[in-house]
Amino acid sequence: MSIEALTAAARAGLFSLTLASDDELALLMGLLGIEPLRSISLLSNTEFLVLFDYSDRFLPQMTQEDFDVFYEKWLRLTDRESNMDEYGQLLFLQGRAASWNQMASRFILREAPMASTE
Repeated sequence: MSIEALTAAARAGLFSLTLASDDELALLMGLLGIEPLRSISLLSNTEFLVLFDYSDRFLPQMTQEDFDVFYEKWLRLTDRESNMDEYGQLLFLQGRAASWNQMASRFILREAPMASTE
C-alpha cells in the first residue's frame, strides 16, 4: 500500500459508517464475504488510528432481495435497531459496490476518538 493509493481512494469518495467496534466491522465485512480484514496501525496520524485494506477483495453486488436478507441477518447478529439511518448507511454502501470494486485500492479508516473539550 502506498500513500498514492490512499489518495486515489479518497478522491473516489469517502463514506462514513457508524459502528460500535472493530468486532462489528469484522462481522459486517464477514457478512459481505471479506475476511480476514488486514489492518495497518497509523500511529503517527491524529485523525485515523487504523487502516483496513481490503484491496484484494470485492464487495458483493446484491439484488434487493439479497440485501434484505443480509440486512435482517446484520440486525439479528448485532442487536442494532432497524431505522432509516441504519438501513440507509448499509444501502448506500451496497450501492457503491460496483464503482468501488473497479478501484485498484479499497480501504476502511477507523477514526481516532474526538478529544474531550471538558
